[in-house]
Amino acid sequence: MKKIAIIGSGAYGSYAASLIGELHPDWKIHIFESGDETIKDQDTMGLCSEILGSPYEALTKGRYFGLGGTTAKWGGQILTFSKNDFCYPTRYMNEIVELNEKYRQNIFKKVGIENNYPEEILEDGMFTKTGVWLDYFLRNLFKKFHVKNYKNVVLHTLCRVIKINVEGSRVVSFNYIEDGTEKEATGYDQYFLSAGAFETTRLMMVSGLQDKTKVSFGDHIVKKVFKIKGSTKLGKTDFGFKIKKFSFITTRIIGEKNNLSYFIYPVFNLEFPFFQNLKKFLFGKKSISILWEIMKDIPSVMAFVWSFFFLRKLYVYKKEWYLCVHVENKTTNGNVYLSQLKDRFDQQGLAIDFHIDESTEKRFSDISDFIEKYLQNCGVDYERLHEKVHTEKFEDEYHPFGIYSDFASVDDYYNQFENMLVIHSGVLPRAGGINSTAAAFPLLEEYIRNRMG
Repeated sequence: MKKIAIIGSGAYGSYAASLIGELHPDWKIHIFESGDETIKDQDTMGLCSEILGSPYEALTKGRYFGLGGTTAKWGGQILTFSKNDFCYPTRYMNEIVELNEKYRQNIFKKVGIENNYPEEILEDGMFTKTGVWLDYFLRNLFKKFHVKNYKNVVLHTLCRVIKINVEGSRVVSFNYIEDGTEKEATGYDQYFLSAGAFETTRLMMVSGLQDKTKVSFGDHIVKKVFKIKGSTKLGKTDFGFKIKKFSFITTRIIGEKNNLSYFIYPVFNLEFPFFQNLKKFLFGKKSISILWEIMKDIPSVMAFVWSFFFLRKLYVYKKEWYLCVHVENKTTNGNVYLSQLKDRFDQQGLAIDFHIDESTEKRFSDISDFIEKYLQNCGVDYERLHEKVHTEKFEDEYHPFGIYSDFASVDDYYNQFENMLVIHSGVLPRAGGINSTAAAFPLLEEYIRNRMG
């Protein structure tokens, strides 16, 4: 019987705990989580961070702590890589793609939604990819994977891990703070460090396991580029959201220019009063006035309900919608530092420099020109917008990559530590054209099934 320690109960901690629980019901799984059942943002948790470049709100507003972590707030889309995603992948990236293809069905089975939609090759190297956007009430992966129900899982909530202790490449213990007292956890056979991309990086830096000076990273940047008037179908691709159970089945177009991926994704109902008020009600402070505004828009609400429950597709207000272009920002444009500021646990916070340079703006403009020609060829009624590239919509762009990915191969990644796996979206050297969280789940599948000692 083995004893497992999982640090962090977000997407990856929840996936690891549930998979180990299924495969090894006799093993003891201890989960250490800095939060509890109530999901808290950075400020409420008492953590701190500094923004040194562009207003990269993924760090200051996009991080959440508690059972389920960020998945409890934003959920996200379940998408995986295929051989269509990258033109010239490194060996490490190519092996990640192979694991994505090997374990793809396992992932969709765990989230309870089939995804057998084929990728369609379009012109100029572009292709379509279909994914699942988990519904509002089942997006928390800690709850969705029923982690708490496994009899071999022991939860340690309100325990802030502050240091990982190693001897050579073997983890021997870690320190954590509970009720204001520093304690040491020892005696575990296997460790999973899954505290989120940035908190894991901070912990690795203070523990001397990553460069304490700075760590580079990339993320998506985005802007609304086109307003579309009319059908959700552009050429062969229908961008309309289909409903399966209470999840959305979504489609995007993906391409690559100069070894950097981009994707085209729709935004519906941006000016739909019901949708906007519902978003405020669900994600913000509940109030009677907002509820009243929702009720006032009864005709549109009825159309929305009819479309959702009977036609099983998303209603599009006034048949007007937007196309956003998301592009990988180069890892040379993002850096993580240890801040001199201390949080309420008396621990160093993080400082982030994430910027958009002139070459990025030019690349974005070139890609937008390219997509405009595609729209013209499709005979679409559109208006080109002139919004600036931004990094503020953290629920859309929070897909950090390349933070911990300088590996020659998957074997190299798995063998960095004798008995610990570091897992977050930043172990991917590229985010590609997807919301990349689920693309790292196959690394857990392979490790737990075949590599764990």
